[in-house]
Amino acid sequence: MSLTMERRANLLRVLYLTIFLTSTGLGTATFLLPVYASGLGADYIDLGWMGAVRNLVYTIGTLTVGYLLDRFERVRIYLIFMMFSAIVVALLGAVSSLIYLILWNGLVGLFSASFWVTASTLTADISPSEQMTKSISLYNLSWILGFTVGPYLGGLISDAFGFQALFVILSGFIISSVILSRIRIRPFVQLRSSKNKSIFHLNFLRGLFLAYLILIPFTVLLGIYMAIIPGYMKIIGYSSTLIGLLLTMTNGFRSLAFYNSKLFVSQGVRRSVTLAAILFFSGMMIFSVARTVLEFALSLILYGIAAGIMTPLILDYIAERCEKSALGTAMGLHEGVYGLGMLVGPIIGGAIAESYGPARLYQLLAIISLTMPLIAWILDNGKRIKRS
Repeated sequence: MSLTMERRANLLRVLYLTIFLTSTGLGTATFLLPVYASGLGADYIDLGWMGAVRNLVYTIGTLTVGYLLDRFERVRIYLIFMMFSAIVVALLGAVSSLIYLILWNGLVGLFSASFWVTASTLTADISPSEQMTKSISLYNLSWILGFTVGPYLGGLISDAFGFQALFVILSGFIISSVILSRIRIRPFVQLRSSKNKSIFHLNFLRGLFLAYLILIPFTVLLGIYMAIIPGYMKIIGYSSTLIGLLLTMTNGFRSLAFYNSKLFVSQGVRRSVTLAAILFFSGMMIFSVARTVLEFALSLILYGIAAGIMTPLILDYIAERCEKSALGTAMGLHEGVYGLGMLVGPIIGGAIAESYGPARLYQLLAIISLTMPLIAWILDNGKRIKRS
């Protein structure tokens, strides 16, 4: 569908608001579920499996949703999956058995996958080519702001009223996003790919393979950050409110890096990835020996800045070098790599933490982060695609 620049700008503004609302609901639920599970008696292995189940389903879901987005109307898919997300989050508080919570978390993974793949695809599809970097930056800022305000408020609500009330409130954020999308986006645009009818249309992978590969060590760290670290802090005695505050602080610094993503993109993949790796290494080494709140805060600040560099940098790289007809598949594969890393990380990380202690796990993560510059050094610049 032909869209004027003004119409594109208006649609993107509404889209960013819906992304903020949905990411607040889904992101807060994801971050605080390990805290909820720890209250039900979960150990490190349980936390690892809970993250692994979520991310296994997430990985499969991203590839499936990416395929659907290149074959069906994208805004409608966005609405349908967000509605199911609201239902799944609302019912989390009704699950009081640890094993069922682990399984139900798989549904959280499925609808998280559908949201992130669709939201990133819509952003890249609506955005003019010359505004792509800016659009990707604002997309990332939209969801990270939800991650920033959500955990702390979620910790306060769960401490005051319980997790059941929290999950219902988070569901309300997602429902608000559905209503806004139905009123302000759906009537004005329909986005459907007219090409790329073959499921095996993967030509866009040429020149992008290393961009996907470099995400794996990063997403292993991310998976443990989301699945194990919140539960670990609960196990050592921190309250849900304090954990939420630390996560909010981390994501706040991540959003600060998102806001400056143009700077990191302009510096190139090699320099920016090297900086991120140094910050990851320092943060995880400090976390492995941290004993006070200030030490945990410092390590998580370093982690947040590093993650804030990596996410928009690689997403922009992929979006700028992919044909529009394959955007859904490309974004699905991008999120699928996230799911793969976050699947492997919690399973192995949980076992290492249980057998050798959490400190060894975080030291190993520090070492793993140093593999990223090696991949970045041979990453091809690739050819940008000119799109209207």
